[in-house]
Amino acid sequence: MAIQGKNADLIRRFKLYGFGFLLGLLVVSFVYKGKGCQLPSSSKLEELSWQKLEYTKHGLCRMKCRNITEAEIKQILKNGKVNYDKSDVHDKPYPKYAVEGTTVEGQKLRIIIADCDTISKVVTAIDLRMETDNCDCNQYK
Repeated sequence: MAIQGKNADLIRRFKLYGFGFLLGLLVVSFVYKGKGCQLPSSSKLEELSWQKLEYTKHGLCRMKCRNITEAEIKQILKNGKVNYDKSDVHDKPYPKYAVEGTTVEGQKLRIIIADCDTISKVVTAIDLRMETDNCDCNQYK
């Protein structure tokens, strides 16, 4: 008889634990309802795309040389991904992010953007399929 009492107590404890666990799940689901999880890359890209967009002289020269339009830059900011291997997030005074993506025309681009507080500044634009560079934009560096 003592064994049945211990089993009953164990079953009661499992029921209480299960009830508490389900109650906790309900509370968490209501608190976090509609809030998704974002990767650092997508949240940084979202931040950069919402900021005012400006272009350096060097960036404009590279864009002109490589036939990259402002619309394509905005498209890469919207649909691209941050390549942290090519980014310099600890650069002073402003961190630089390498955003990579493909345009509608199939051009593979890497855009280097400086995160200047409330401004996203396009530093340079790189066509990843071009092996040689005949742009003379070094006077703007």
